[in-house]
Amino acid sequence: MRQETLRFSSPPHYRRIHRLLEGHGIDIVSLDCDGMIDALIPTWIQNGANTMFPIEAGTWYGSIAPWREKYGRQIRGVGGMHKTVFAQDYTQVDRDIERLKPLIALGGFIPCPDHRIAPDGKWENVQYYCARMRRICG
Repeated sequence: MRQETLRFSSPPHYRRIHRLLEGHGIDIVSLDCDGMIDALIPTWIQNGANTMFPIEAGTWYGSIAPWREKYGRQIRGVGGMHKTVFAQDYTQVDRDIERLKPLIALGGFIPCPDHRIAPDGKWENVQYYCARMRRICG
């Protein structure tokens, strides 16, 4: 499959909203952005959106790391956790937490499962994840 470079115009609506928010001291502007979003990020940043959710780790192998490398600390993110681990065991939950630790260290990133817990997720795994993340993130 050939990957093309996409060009997007700067939507005036995003700029107008960003100016309004900025005028009230709001500097974190989140955008619901499912899928493979890499080509859209420059336009969103240019127009004030700086926090991406979800960072779909499962389907799209999304990670904030390459975006941070390219755009610096101006970009933030929420998500990035493989929600499928909740259907497995503590070992798999721990493995995903270890994968997330370097991303957490970047700052500006809130690790959580994208969208919601899948129906086959086990409540005890969710509780375990939350307890571990509280210890890691303080």
